[in-house]
Amino acid sequence: MTSWDWPRVKPLLLSLRALATHEFRMTLRGRSGLSVALGAGALAFADAALRPQSPLVAGVRASLFGCGLVLVPLSLALVAGAARRDDTVGAGDVVQSRPFPTHLLFVARFLGTYTAVLALYAVVVACSLLCPLVLAREFASPLTFVHAFGRGIVPLLFIVALGYCGVAVAGNVLAAAIVALYWLYLLLWGDFLARVFNFSLTQNWPIYGALALSAVLGTAALRRFQDLRRSGVALPLAAAGLLVLGLLTAWNRVVHSHDKPLHRDPLAMQLAAQYAKASPRVPGVWLPDQHGRLWRTSSTDGKVLVLAFWSPHDPDSMTVLDDLRTALKDVPRASVACLAVCLADDHALSAHVASEGRYPFTMVTDTGTHFSGKLEDCAPLAEAFELAKLPSVYVTDRGHRLVADLASEGTLYPEGMAAAIGRALAVPVPPGIGVERR
Repeated sequence: MTSWDWPRVKPLLLSLRALATHEFRMTLRGRSGLSVALGAGALAFADAALRPQSPLVAGVRASLFGCGLVLVPLSLALVAGAARRDDTVGAGDVVQSRPFPTHLLFVARFLGTYTAVLALYAVVVACSLLCPLVLAREFASPLTFVHAFGRGIVPLLFIVALGYCGVAVAGNVLAAAIVALYWLYLLLWGDFLARVFNFSLTQNWPIYGALALSAVLGTAALRRFQDLRRSGVALPLAAAGLLVLGLLTAWNRVVHSHDKPLHRDPLAMQLAAQYAKASPRVPGVWLPDQHGRLWRTSSTDGKVLVLAFWSPHDPDSMTVLDDLRTALKDVPRASVACLAVCLADDHALSAHVASEGRYPFTMVTDTGTHFSGKLEDCAPLAEAFELAKLPSVYVTDRGHRLVADLASEGTLYPEGMAAAIGRALAVPVPPGIGVERR
């Protein structure tokens, strides 16, 4: 059979789909699947109830807490049971067709198990977004669900692949326990590790997606060799190629990013070296915005600048975004520029929040963020501004000289922000300062 012989390939694909569908149903049908759905959903709802009642906060927590802290360990237990069960059930028991080669049976069952875990994650996201609807009567947009669900696709693929392939190769559910220890190590010691080792970050998707597929194809090649006593060339080459691709992508990300444990980027270090107290002007900013374009402070020369710092890791700080929207309603937008700076390990979160909330101001991500120790040491801009708390809001005059530090003044509310902007607009601009480039 050749790869282009569609009349002969089509029945094979249909049988693979039938096997995957059967595995999906088997994984969710038992008490274990129902228990995971109820337990994970209840924990996600409770976590959202303890945070500010906002769909945006609930969506962020669904991926940070619901996926990374709740569903990963529960899915490992589910995957381990599914993998051991699959070793004792043949293809002829689930599909009325000729017996399948072992490696194809393995791939189909893995896909079914992974799809079942994704269905459970959809339940987790839905329960998290249900909380603001029930408690605050706030509806989440479909985009919030899509973003929250999308952020979990590759991390769950990686962890399910490790668990399923580990149990399949070792023939023992203890392999899943080893993967759980790896997850626990990242959870407890992640602050001291480079971001490249965190499989849950969206910027690391190419790395861990390639590694997950490499593990699946490598295990399939091993199963084929055990079944037919010959492994062929395509599967081992594909597995090796994906492994090399993942490692090269990881190396490229390390050498082209600011990640203190492994690499310090000169531009990020220059950004951190601008201490706010050493100059009458606030530190300059040159970071990617929510559209992927580089945003510079110099683009707002001659305008009052409002700088707000927030982080999805501190859900209470996310309320500053809505306060800013309210404060900016009655100010002359042609004379005022607002910038919300997101301090997050995950570079996609600020763009997702910006599109979900439809905020009328620019949002950038400090791509050098790495939470560990004091807040002011967690990111280049946090170091430059010597941040002590989140949220923090700074207002400058048209020459970008600091007029108000609202967090220190205790005026972090819309009226206080509007008043500070009014004072900044009233400050005359010394000659030449508004055109200085940074």
